[in-house]
Amino acid sequence: MTEHYPTDRDLPDGAAVALAAEIRRLRNHAGLSQKQLAAQVGYTRQYVSLAERVGGNLPSLELTLALDTRLDAGGGLLALREQARADQRALRHSLPAATASAQLPEFASPFPLAFPPVDRVDGSQFGISTPAGRFFAGSTIPATSYPAVEDGRVVVRVPTGLADDLTLRRPGRSLVIGAADGPAGPRLFGLDNRVARTRLAKAVDGAPLLIPGAYELDDLTLGVLWSVANLDDALLDDDSALAAAEEHLRGFDSTARSTGGRDLAADLTAVSRMWLGSDFCARHILRHADALHEVPAFWTREQRGEESSTWMLFAHKHNYLARTAAIFATTGAKPTRTFCVPPETVTDSPRHERILLVLAVALMESFDIAVQVCAEPEYSSVTGFALEQGRRAIVANWVGHDGIWQVDVTDDRPTLREFADACGYAEAHSVIAGPTPSARLRALADYLDLDWAWLTRRCADLGDYGTAGLAQPRSRLLSTTGLDSACRFLGGLGTRHTAQ
Repeated sequence: MTEHYPTDRDLPDGAAVALAAEIRRLRNHAGLSQKQLAAQVGYTRQYVSLAERVGGNLPSLELTLALDTRLDAGGGLLALREQARADQRALRHSLPAATASAQLPEFASPFPLAFPPVDRVDGSQFGISTPAGRFFAGSTIPATSYPAVEDGRVVVRVPTGLADDLTLRRPGRSLVIGAADGPAGPRLFGLDNRVARTRLAKAVDGAPLLIPGAYELDDLTLGVLWSVANLDDALLDDDSALAAAEEHLRGFDSTARSTGGRDLAADLTAVSRMWLGSDFCARHILRHADALHEVPAFWTREQRGEESSTWMLFAHKHNYLARTAAIFATTGAKPTRTFCVPPETVTDSPRHERILLVLAVALMESFDIAVQVCAEPEYSSVTGFALEQGRRAIVANWVGHDGIWQVDVTDDRPTLREFADACGYAEAHSVIAGPTPSARLRALADYLDLDWAWLTRRCADLGDYGTAGLAQPRSRLLSTTGLDSACRFLGGLGTRHTAQ
């Protein structure tokens, strides 16, 4: 739908002029032509040209979001567009433009979040940045906010007919935000646009929208949105090419030793190559697990929340954990899995990533896998493996590898000795040593400088409602089953501890 507002000609000195100038300035600063920038954000050159032209309509929210992300504007372009819309509404209603906020305040969150004052959120549009990481390309989630009241529930006042509005029916991910006044400022509660549309379509006209309080935007839920959105965008973008690559690479399944070079999937995103490597390594371990005579000791390469989130969101990872748990369940012995997370990695990781790492470990523990964490950086180069002491090791590595994967089955004595030494040291010096999952996970939260009481309470709430209502995956390769299991398991530990 085209927005019919007064144009820039009516506002010669307004935010619309500043927006056009800022897009042009950032593009020139990036050394891009209009054609190059257009290709990178998925629009035609004419769209970018119009966005930089003073005197036309405002660029669409979708285009502004794409430009803001590609030009690293940190929400600045979104803020200018929102201010320009406020100026236009003021002009249209013959109100002085000065009544509109001159600058959108920052909402306290792990990511840049330009958010309007709560008393002017009725239909306000803004963006939730999900920034780039070591593998994630970064994106921005469109959001539309409406006033909310907390009365033991979160009741959001939405306009009649919102279920059929473009803001909920546009393709892709977006959020409906309920904004309520809190003692420390606005409290924001999010709902996936598909879920919101379904609920509103089934309700009577004019009914308010209920959003679970568990979906309050904070370090936990924004971390979930960050990982789901980045994984989703990349996998959807590569869907057809990824399916073809997966089929082609299954030809390597018959070999006990192989290395998948980046040239096998050179045109895919980093996330898609992660998925290919992870899927191949999981199949490799499962193919050879039956040959093990003992429950193995696992070593994993994930150190941060970014790569650890794949344990909870790649659908095949949860299936892999369930199958390996079933294989070893009859032995009576408990498998172990070691992570190497040096202190400098903890220091460099933002809070939402540290939360995701705890959730990944909680998922392991929910499958009765005793997790150890080695803090010494000299072990950070150890490859991923499953070790049967003195007999053989199944090597499977896709994190931190030069290619897509590296797998092997070896009985080489020096290799087995190296792996055994690493496992022995980790067992003797684990920074989260404890006799129970609760003790180990609480020690991990302390090591990662996370508030255990807050984390378990929030995970209990989120686990009860499930995360799909907030961050529903679109890709067939993703699932929130593992994430929900991890939240429920971790939340249950906090509940039991409180009861004791």
